[in-house]
Amino acid sequence: MEDSDREFLHALHEEKIRTQNERADYVTRKLAFVTVLFGLSSVNLGIDIADICWLLYFVPLVAISYDLYIMSADSRIKRIGIFLGRHPVSRAGLAERHWEQFCTNYRDSLAPSANMFFSLIVTVAAAMFIRSQQLVMDGYTRLWFATWLALSLFFIAFLWMRHQDLIKKIGGYEPLNRNRSA
Repeated sequence: MEDSDREFLHALHEEKIRTQNERADYVTRKLAFVTVLFGLSSVNLGIDIADICWLLYFVPLVAISYDLYIMSADSRIKRIGIFLGRHPVSRAGLAERHWEQFCTNYRDSLAPSANMFFSLIVTVAAAMFIRSQQLVMDGYTRLWFATWLALSLFFIAFLWMRHQDLIKKIGGYEPLNRNRSA
């Protein structure tokens, strides 16, 4: 193996570890953001909560934004792992190849699903709080509210399903056979 290949593979290992930390940081930030936003309702700031409850309309947008970052980091981690475990040039040891194959066969769907469910729950909670503060909703307000809620829930579920498809594609990676003719 050439020195440049060794450097590249070492950099991939480092990138995988860095991205795992990045993903964990995004999850922590998402939890902190939602906790602070919902915590504002329990703090007496001298402001009537009904006057600022419109801020809760941004909860799904922020949750989706964090989800995109989390899913991006997750897919990068999986791409690196699959490459290192399956590509012949990686010269990964037998234990690493078996580990990557094991991880592909027994994927943890709980963490990505938990992230999606958390986004759904905070969106529904925000909707319930908004609805409780706006007791009188006319036709346009009611239509806006229903559209906002339906689109928010749809995009959260859509992104989760799209991420699951991407992970399956990554898991199906097979290195190019150099002996094939183009």
